[in-house]
Amino acid sequence: MDSGSRQARRDALRRILASGALALALPPARAQAPRAKATASGTGKPPPSRRAELPRASDLAADAAASRRGRLPILLFFDRDECPYCEQALREYLVPFSRDEWQGKALFRQVGIDRPDPVIDFAGARTTHQALAARYGMELSPTVLVVDASGRPLGEPIVGLLTVDFYGAYIDNALKAAQAKLAA
Repeated sequence: MDSGSRQARRDALRRILASGALALALPPARAQAPRAKATASGTGKPPPSRRAELPRASDLAADAAASRRGRLPILLFFDRDECPYCEQALREYLVPFSRDEWQGKALFRQVGIDRPDPVIDFAGARTTHQALAARYGMELSPTVLVVDASGRPLGEPIVGLLTVDFYGAYIDNALKAAQAKLAA
């Protein structure tokens, strides 16, 4: 391969990377739905029923107590009602992990970024799923965050479905790292 074609490939790759970085830097567009008829998802339609779901976060203070007793990490799965990638992540990875490899070794809870559902936070205060997601800075879905009994992150969040071939490994590694931190 001559240096001219090599340079052309580098230039093309730089343009691709620059456009991807620009797309990530732009603020997400937010749809404005009529408030009177808006549902949790903001579409005016009832939320779609999912074939796979984790237990919804409802009392994180109680989950924190269980986490402390068993030194269990808590996996928070942040999703949106109309997110097909969330459905796939739940169906193919998170629900099976919660029932098989990680049953009894970690707590799995689902938090709706776009849902006003009530929840008791880690400190015992009443809040909503939306407010809890905002506290953690969650805007993109799906996002997985593993936390300790105080709600402190034990690692970096896993944002998006990433590479499907490795998504299960990312989750498994995050849980193993969190488990090791809690055991120390």
